[in-house]
Amino acid sequence: MWTLVWVYLSYLISFIVSGVIVLSLFGISTGIRERCAELLLVIFAWAARLEEECEECDENEKEGLESAEIQDFGSGGTESHRRPKRKRRNSQDQHLIQRQWTNSVDRKLHQSDYETDDNGDGEAEVQKKKNTVSTIVNDSMEIMLAGVESIIEDEVTSRFKAAALPSWNLLSRSRTGYGHVNWKLMTIWGLGVAFRYFVLVPVRFILFLISLLLLLFNAFWIGLIPNENVRIVCNKYSMLMFSRILSRAFSSIIVFHDKQNRPKSGICVANHTSPIDVMILSTDNVYAMIGQRQGGILGLVQTAVSRSAHHIWFERSEAKDRNVVRTTLREHVEDPKKLPILIFPEGTCINNTSVMMFKKGSFEVADSVHPIAMKYDNRLGDAFWNSSAQGYFSYLMSMMTSWALMCQVWYLPPMKREPGEDAAVFARRVKRVIAQQGGLVDLEWDGNLKRTMVPEKLKDAQKELFYQYLYRTTSIAGELSAEEIEIIKQFEQEHNMSEQDAFEDDKHDRPLHLKSD
Repeated sequence: MWTLVWVYLSYLISFIVSGVIVLSLFGISTGIRERCAELLLVIFAWAARLEEECEECDENEKEGLESAEIQDFGSGGTESHRRPKRKRRNSQDQHLIQRQWTNSVDRKLHQSDYETDDNGDGEAEVQKKKNTVSTIVNDSMEIMLAGVESIIEDEVTSRFKAAALPSWNLLSRSRTGYGHVNWKLMTIWGLGVAFRYFVLVPVRFILFLISLLLLLFNAFWIGLIPNENVRIVCNKYSMLMFSRILSRAFSSIIVFHDKQNRPKSGICVANHTSPIDVMILSTDNVYAMIGQRQGGILGLVQTAVSRSAHHIWFERSEAKDRNVVRTTLREHVEDPKKLPILIFPEGTCINNTSVMMFKKGSFEVADSVHPIAMKYDNRLGDAFWNSSAQGYFSYLMSMMTSWALMCQVWYLPPMKREPGEDAAVFARRVKRVIAQQGGLVDLEWDGNLKRTMVPEKLKDAQKELFYQYLYRTTSIAGELSAEEIEIIKQFEQEHNMSEQDAFEDDKHDRPLHLKSD
């Protein structure tokens, strides 16, 4: 009997794999994945309601016990005071603080990037400069409170952990915080485990191996084609075919918006969540890639794709590599025959809740870039790769054992650098547009802070921002007013008097040391 079951299961898997490959080759979708995803989301919503009902029952029992205790103590009341029921929420989904002062300081320091005062006639309104000393004194408390907020809960650390889920998605790895599970939910969870591990995982693993072998084989023979135009066309269809088959290995559901803005050449910049980002984007367009030279499976893929197209790999720690990369990148952009080059300026994977600082290097090479915003839905599976805690193969297996991978991609209109605009300011402007389109938090922190201490140049950059804020809003750049001079003199006098008092106190309190013969 078990032999017969195994035979039927083998036939089923072979049929599914063959059908998926054929559909992938032509970029056709039957809509089955979308319908299954909708069904799963309905089940998750039902599980969340079940969770809330269990918590309400527990709360009612606790309130009943408290009411009984109050009556035993002779409270005299016929009705107990009932507390409002709280909606169940994952603790990881709540911020400890509201970051009121941090947001206030950020708005002040980056005001020139966000808004310009206009009098309605298209001309900038000249604001009256404020007193420098009073501004510094007034803002000092805000800055200190913002620092305390950062000590309690900073904006960087939480971006390198898996984002919290609105409800349990029936995966064991994300069950933390969801304790109330009854027999109905456990039955569905058990059926889900059996389906994922005995049907989906074998199919996905076979598709993964087929796509990898297809990539290696096609890259080898395409690299032998002497005619560059023919090689470009063959590489395009080969990469589309490889990426579409590989995307089915994760049951990817990808929606592309505004395809009229799809880039054909130049530099493309996107927010970064995982190495799978490349696969997601390559199902609709072909790109040249630039990135850190890797080992293992990623290194094998890098070597293979470099035979059929122009890609740029480098060592981040080598200074000479950075100079070579900048030169090679400029040459690539200036050649209209070459593929658009895909860059992730953050330089590291973020958990898709925010966009962190874009490195300015890629924005120094070209005056025009094509922004791409990517937003994952982690309800069926989290695409975030925590490279410091998980190897790449382990990450791939966790993706294959998830339900599905859902992602939305927006091709944004190309953005050009304005006359006199610095590369860093241009990078911030592009980053802000990507964050707004994807519904992500716009942060100015360097993503590499998860690996290193805060560098001095970043501290100096914050000081420079504060000086620019003072330059815009106060008279620090001009002559000091009589009031400011008087305040400074008064401060110096008080400071000198306090130092003199401290010296006198120290002199009187100092013990006598007798010299012995």
